[in-house]
Amino acid sequence: MNGSIYEKFTAEKSLIYIAIGAILIVAIIIFYLFVVYSKESIQVLLPNGAEEWEIGQTYEITWKAKGIDKVGIVLFKGAEPKWIAENVNAKLGKYEWKIYPGQEYGSGFWIAVVEYPWREGNKIDYSDGAFAITFPELASCDYLSIEQEWLYLPNDLPNLRRVFITEETYTGNLDGLQGADEICQTEADNQGFSGTWQAFLGGDSDEDLAIERLKRTYRGIDGVFIAAAPSATLIRGATCHRLLAKNFDEFLTKLSGLVIVNQEKFEQGFLQDMDNLWLGRLDEKSKKNCTGIADVLSNPYGALAEKYSFTTTCQNWTQGDKFVVGYPVPKEEPKPSFPTCYTPSGQFTDAVAVGALASGLENKDSVFTLYQGKYCDSKQKLLCIEE
Repeated sequence: MNGSIYEKFTAEKSLIYIAIGAILIVAIIIFYLFVVYSKESIQVLLPNGAEEWEIGQTYEITWKAKGIDKVGIVLFKGAEPKWIAENVNAKLGKYEWKIYPGQEYGSGFWIAVVEYPWREGNKIDYSDGAFAITFPELASCDYLSIEQEWLYLPNDLPNLRRVFITEETYTGNLDGLQGADEICQTEADNQGFSGTWQAFLGGDSDEDLAIERLKRTYRGIDGVFIAAAPSATLIRGATCHRLLAKNFDEFLTKLSGLVIVNQEKFEQGFLQDMDNLWLGRLDEKSKKNCTGIADVLSNPYGALAEKYSFTTTCQNWTQGDKFVVGYPVPKEEPKPSFPTCYTPSGQFTDAVAVGALASGLENKDSVFTLYQGKYCDSKQKLLCIEE
């Protein structure tokens, strides 16, 4: 009897151990499935460093993703990211990237695949090493023109006129028109653009209108206007440049007009800078004085005197302040004599703002204008044209 009890107890004990073991195995499986296997992760597979990818070709970006529905793909060089693709099905594990002309090339590029939509704390992985983007050797600029659906010209064609917008921004104190020209020349030299350069900028007098100054260069306003920065180098050593306009009149026309139309005419960087240019008096249509400051004209609570500037060229590009000397007037001190203006409605007012004519957007950001008033302490860029 005692033996049978012992055997029964031993059998029951074995069953308990088996049950405990089974429970542990099930727990481990559940842990693996729901904690380890389902843990969100991304791993970039290609590019992973040392590749050379050529502009004009298509390459496969690949990754592994776990527990993630959508991904985005980002190109890095330095601190500036650029989206390649957004809202991609993560399960695909690959994306065909066509590298179009206009893409910056060189070494030091990285790919990141991120959990999309991106927010702080999302999963992200980078290629293990930097890769290079190269440009193919071309026999002509036609390839670029076809890819971009825009005409590119080789720089060895006759009578081309290069144009660029400065990288730096400046207040209205440019040390005069000569100082503005020197700024253009310095930035051109720094960017490796040969030749002599002049700021497309007008002064106070009719002789110093921006167009009149350009006419006094040795080519006058002649030439086919192209972007100064090359987009490609040909086998023979010439460089390809985006066509901006067939002549000066067409170029000037393209500097104004609807934003949606200009998006088809200029590269994105050039288009953005068009909202940020000092221009002064361009032609005989330009105001000589009493220009309204665009940013504050519509403010019903601002002082009327602060909305108008007697100067239209930051006092011939020697002034970088917002208001004239003596304004605002300290309490209990006599009011000095300020410049005066009449508003378009005929209202008389002091004009204590110091402003100049510049490019800008009006009509709810839909139309560019070359005659917008801005305070002289604003930071603007210069449009530089090769003489």
